[in-house]
Amino acid sequence: MVDLGNVTLGPTDLSVLVGSFSLEEGDDTLWVNITQISPQQKWNFSYALLWWESTDGRQLGTQKVYGEQLGEIFRFGVGLAPVERDGNIYIAPRAYNRRWISIDNPPSWVLNFEAVSGYTGTGTGPPAFGIRATLGTFANLANVRIPYEIVDGIAYLSTP
Repeated sequence: MVDLGNVTLGPTDLSVLVGSFSLEEGDDTLWVNITQISPQQKWNFSYALLWWESTDGRQLGTQKVYGEQLGEIFRFGVGLAPVERDGNIYIAPRAYNRRWISIDNPPSWVLNFEAVSGYTGTGTGPPAFGIRATLGTFANLANVRIPYEIVDGIAYLSTP
């Protein structure tokens, strides 16, 4: 993942530029890992909206995100590659807890951002492991894990 650095948010921030990010040729999905740096306890003042925006708008959607000290990965994509691959990632805190706005010296919310793009659509060959983003798990309709193994970069279902 590409480290985009830390962003400090306050209760009066409207939208803040996290950083620029370009999707690789043919990629249709963006994954953003967000780790809460500060404060060191559970953040209960607000959530935020996060999006990637190009000159053609928010073509990968918008996510509602919360701070997580261990980090959390958010997936942006609609099944189609964006028309324009160059864009910026933005975050907009939502102060739903009035206490964050009204207290003297409100705490800052510091988040670290990492991002990577990849392809999640239907392809003709195996993904390039170690080069591009690949995330997922195999489960059946009863939400039970299906055993599998990866051989030469291709996942094969295991028979019991």
